[in-house]
Amino acid sequence: MQLRNCPICTNEHRKLLYSQKFTMMSSGSLLDSYNVVVCQLCGFGYADNIPEQEVFDAYYQDMSKYEYQDRSRQESQQDLVRFHAVVDILVPFLSPQSRVLEVGCANGKMLSLLQEKGKFEVSGVDPSPVCTETAKILYDISVHNYNLWNLPVSKQKFDCIILSHVLEHVREINRAIEKITSLLSLNGILEIEVPDASRYAEFPGAPFQEFSTEHINFFSPISLDNLLQRHGYQQLICEQSVRSQSDNTLMPSITVIYKYSGNKRNEIVLDKTTELNLSEYIQKSEQIEKQLHAVIDDLSSSQLAILVWGVGTHTQRLLAMSNLSKANISAFVDSNSRYQDKSISELPIISPRVLSQYREPILISSQVFQDDIKRQIREQLKIDNQIILLY
Repeated sequence: MQLRNCPICTNEHRKLLYSQKFTMMSSGSLLDSYNVVVCQLCGFGYADNIPEQEVFDAYYQDMSKYEYQDRSRQESQQDLVRFHAVVDILVPFLSPQSRVLEVGCANGKMLSLLQEKGKFEVSGVDPSPVCTETAKILYDISVHNYNLWNLPVSKQKFDCIILSHVLEHVREINRAIEKITSLLSLNGILEIEVPDASRYAEFPGAPFQEFSTEHINFFSPISLDNLLQRHGYQQLICEQSVRSQSDNTLMPSITVIYKYSGNKRNEIVLDKTTELNLSEYIQKSEQIEKQLHAVIDDLSSSQLAILVWGVGTHTQRLLAMSNLSKANISAFVDSNSRYQDKSISELPIISPRVLSQYREPILISSQVFQDDIKRQIREQLKIDNQIILLY
């Protein structure tokens, strides 16, 4: 773990807001803790004391959550709505035959929607080899298996580069923008979408879920503008919206389009909103968490044998920061095949396919997917185990 100067202005002075902790799986986990801090010069919020960039690169290559290889497991309705919204914003800024690259394109669905809107030359890159193959099979989209750093620079530049929910995952933000700039033509456009940390407190959801194992940068419109202006970009559009993550969960987002002019602005505009909003978000999360702890404390005290469905950020955090680790857990359940056959706290992570072999009550450890998991248990798996809900 390494201390981290501000990823935008490189200032070394930071203010601690919160210390986040996780219990890691036997293999495949990214980190077990970090500090949520804000820069004392520009006001940017970020995760400090985290691994080097190479650790993140290996994780996204080996542990992608966005892989599927058949049309029966396509993107959620919520993702499709987001993809259409991004495409609709972007198309008016493109010309016929524009060369478009999406970095971190997963299975290529958004590129396929963009291609339907015009005669654009679209391509993508993704660190997951499976996503690379899937994009060709399902959508006939050219996707190459690169991460941002080993992506080759060609003489023919791109007219548009898309970074949709990428920058919140990247440790070395300035280096990332420098690499993007090397691929983009003069007056080319850059489309970025990230979660909006200046509005987390308006949509608290599951406690501390925005401080996940993967999200390590907490952008506001001001901090995003500080970053891009310093690299020679001029803002064309900035939209703050609310995206649906599930039937009962909303996420505030920022969508921007910038044009590369090469004219750099070195002045920093102080972001006063992020620290205030993150502090309020922490307070609201602590209040919501009391209700979760009451359920978990009862389970721990009773020593009732249970199964826990879900081993992502939500569960890893509860195991580290509540009495869930003291509960009588027989096994963990998760639909992600990347997690199965591993263990957490020396307990197995099993597939839902073998759930019929267990009779223990099932604690659903997810707020975003709680209703989906409940339907999967009852309607798809036809399992009648008792279900315990946290929300």
